[in-house]
Amino acid sequence: MTRKHNNKGRSTSDGRYFQMYEWFMRTAAWQYATVYEKALYIEIKRRYNGKNNGDISMSHREAQDLLQCSNRPISAAFAGLQEKGLIKATVKGAFDWKVARTGYGSGRATRWELTELPRDVPMKVLSGGSKEFMSWQPPIEKTPVRLEHTNGTPTAHHFENKVCLEHTINAGAYAYGTP
Repeated sequence: MTRKHNNKGRSTSDGRYFQMYEWFMRTAAWQYATVYEKALYIEIKRRYNGKNNGDISMSHREAQDLLQCSNRPISAAFAGLQEKGLIKATVKGAFDWKVARTGYGSGRATRWELTELPRDVPMKVLSGGSKEFMSWQPPIEKTPVRLEHTNGTPTAHHFENKVCLEHTINAGAYAYGTP
């Protein structure tokens, strides 16, 4: 019979998991996130090990391989997640950094912070995450005046809830079929 726990009572199995809270998934930022943004966020959160928030490495190329798509949706997903306040870049990556001989762990990729969780690197913050996504609001869509319902030029009466002189019988507007 194999041991399932070590001497401290912790599991020795390889299975890891991460939490996605219901309150987080009900926020406007998550609801309005695209499929690529949600998939990318999940991949970044998979790399969080409980003590590396603020130092989670993810490059555009790694994201392309993980999500199996081109660079255009990946760039849009990173920008969308940052704009919504779900992630923050703590260290920008670059191609001109020195590479270690092994090629692994060289630190080239951008380092990310999940704003829902407290920051661990460079110094642990106990107060909780910044949760910038909680204040994000979806853009308000303005309905434009449809010019086919006008003479072609919007005038002041299209923006007010008033009856104007040109829409009354006295101004020469007649019922259908009358001269």
